[in-house]
Amino acid sequence: MMKIILDLDTGIDDALALSYALGDPMAEVIGVTCTYGNVFREQALENTETLLKALGRTDIPIYAGPAHPLTRTDFAPTAMCRVVHGEQGFGQARIEPDPDLVQPQPAVEFILEAARRHGSELTLLTAGPLTTLAEVLRRNPNFKNEIGRVVCMAGALTVAGNETPFAEANVRVDPEAAAEVFASGLPLVLVGLDVTLKTLYDQAHIDHLRALKTPAADLVGGLMQFYLDYYKTDKRRLAGCPLHDPLAAAAALHPELVTTMPVNLKVELEEAAGRGRTVADLTRLNDPQKDHQMAIDADVPRFLELFTHALERSLGNRSSAR
Repeated sequence: MMKIILDLDTGIDDALALSYALGDPMAEVIGVTCTYGNVFREQALENTETLLKALGRTDIPIYAGPAHPLTRTDFAPTAMCRVVHGEQGFGQARIEPDPDLVQPQPAVEFILEAARRHGSELTLLTAGPLTTLAEVLRRNPNFKNEIGRVVCMAGALTVAGNETPFAEANVRVDPEAAAEVFASGLPLVLVGLDVTLKTLYDQAHIDHLRALKTPAADLVGGLMQFYLDYYKTDKRRLAGCPLHDPLAAAAALHPELVTTMPVNLKVELEEAAGRGRTVADLTRLNDPQKDHQMAIDADVPRFLELFTHALERSLGNRSSAR
């Protein structure tokens, strides 16, 4: 089993990533850290509490991370986030938080302590803005040598962005944080829109999971239906809803699922260059050291199989409470 921390801005696909990780026999989820992005940080905490209660996994601790980007003192979700994920980031689901699940220790301290304790056995998955990771590296630049693996759902190289024509949302919301992380020397596996847009979950898949008829399946199935209903109206006319964060979680646990390209990346910070755009760093193009592995292809059938089986396990507990 792999010890893993998930850093989430818990909207719908974050919830699916956590549901997946809790059902994959390869994963030992030792904690969830919550930040802003799809929703305000406090809403991300409440959504995560609601999900863990439904899954019957109130043994998983939650930690509060940053509430806003590095260079700002406030934050508000975009109008598009509210459309895609719902006003509270959880579709039309009823939010039933349990504040007792949130630990007093800040997320950054928890991640640093976990890396010291578990070392190479620990994987960090980031599925929201890279602010938490940037603050971890500010506190301890040697973190890059202490943790086993970091996988980020971030970036877009060969496809258009989903926040702007150039930028993927997790990078665009805090480009300065992403720029710091990319320049830190921390080895990263980046699972971006290039591959996540291929992972389409359709109505038949969702109906299969909802047929489990457990409280957890009712909640998560409803989230997936809300998500799919949005994508039915999307101008790209995708044949399902893309599983952005779940693919990154699966790639963290099963590296063979993605084909990666070694590259040194940077983030554009000027609007004229497409602020938040992820591009190759031309100043490091010929460096023999490549800090980043960018996913350029994925074994989608195998991933969908793993995802479905994991959710069957995590959602199938009929004793789970709402």
